[in-house]
Amino acid sequence: MIKLLTNSSSYKEQLQCMRMKLTIKSDKMKYLMHIPGLILTILVLTVSCTEKESRENITSVYYSENEDLPMDDFIDRIEVVPLETDSMNLIDQYHKIEFYDDFGGYLIVDKKQTVYLFSKDGSFISSSRKCRGNGPDQYNILVDAVYNPYTKSVEILNPFGSIYSYDLSFNFLGKRDLQEKSIHTFSRFYPLGDDSYILLPTLLGEKDAVMYFCDYSRQSIISVEDYTADFISTLTMNHNPFVRLNGELYFLPVCLDYNIYRIDEDSCKLSKYMTYSLGENEVHKEDLEKRFGYQSNRKSDEESLKKSFAVMEKVNDYLLQSDVPIPVIKQMNDSYLYFYVIRNGARETVIYDRKSEKSILHSNKHPVCLNFCLHLDGNHLYSIIHPYEVEKHIEKSLLDEDELEKLDHMKEDDNPIIVKYVLK
Repeated sequence: MIKLLTNSSSYKEQLQCMRMKLTIKSDKMKYLMHIPGLILTILVLTVSCTEKESRENITSVYYSENEDLPMDDFIDRIEVVPLETDSMNLIDQYHKIEFYDDFGGYLIVDKKQTVYLFSKDGSFISSSRKCRGNGPDQYNILVDAVYNPYTKSVEILNPFGSIYSYDLSFNFLGKRDLQEKSIHTFSRFYPLGDDSYILLPTLLGEKDAVMYFCDYSRQSIISVEDYTADFISTLTMNHNPFVRLNGELYFLPVCLDYNIYRIDEDSCKLSKYMTYSLGENEVHKEDLEKRFGYQSNRKSDEESLKKSFAVMEKVNDYLLQSDVPIPVIKQMNDSYLYFYVIRNGARETVIYDRKSEKSILHSNKHPVCLNFCLHLDGNHLYSIIHPYEVEKHIEKSLLDEDELEKLDHMKEDDNPIIVKYVLK
């Protein structure tokens, strides 16, 4: 029913208004009759474009049929940086290595949760050895460490979200906390500014395939993004999952997930940047769930966690021995994708040239083989080895006289060596 106007308009004006409304209503009905067809057309076009875009965004790194190349076929030369050794800076088994242009040196974390800083030429700068403890300016447990370019400090994350800041001589600068107590524990972080960070939870299953954007000035989590839809397994090796290229930030999950994501730092959003395939054989989460059950339980009681761990252990053991290539370390820059792959219990290096779209296969079957690499910069792949591993991972024909001389002066119990494999 259409109500008459109740103002001072004349009857003719009211009647004209009614006719206009009826005409509009009739036109709307005619328009609505065409909407289902229009919607169907839009949906078809959308699905078609989405499927096309999805196909076009898959990077196929087919390598299994490639020749297994020796090191000197794809490595131009090798450079070594022996890390200075004395009784005050002996590194235990290494856990993380990063090179930072900002201070021109290496940040290394060892298995004893000590952070070491070395210059570009391997000279010792400082370590956090005296910062470990229960004092107000000390950290007790370290799960990750970074150099923050915004605050010009070394920052250490503990599993409960507390961040300890030190200068480059490891003088204490301060500690920051989150009020959020519902997250079980954290494992990695990345600075986005003076007070803003990305934190990743300890990955115990699908429910932990999330990213927390945190504002420490407010001591709070301000946004949560998840990538649970593409999580497959927790199987991985330790590597830095964050890469900054040309001002953009990217995320390579520390789990089995065939995607690389782009992080929008302003909107705190996560979107797919690239989906990659390592061949025809791939792992599908649905197949694993049918075979083993669910890897992740929403409940956090002790019994539920034990069941989740038991399932994850079975899944990972199965994957490690399967014929499916499992990328356990992933690195990316504008020119290359690097994967350290486990297949049939053996380890392989896969390097994909993004410009030529060609891939290289190099396995550990060679007498001298590439060690796993934890950093990619330009055409340099960075690794770290102990002196007693030189014969296994360094092809000496690729060293010049200066590099050979560095090795000649080394002792077996010296600190590790930074190895830079320079790609052809």
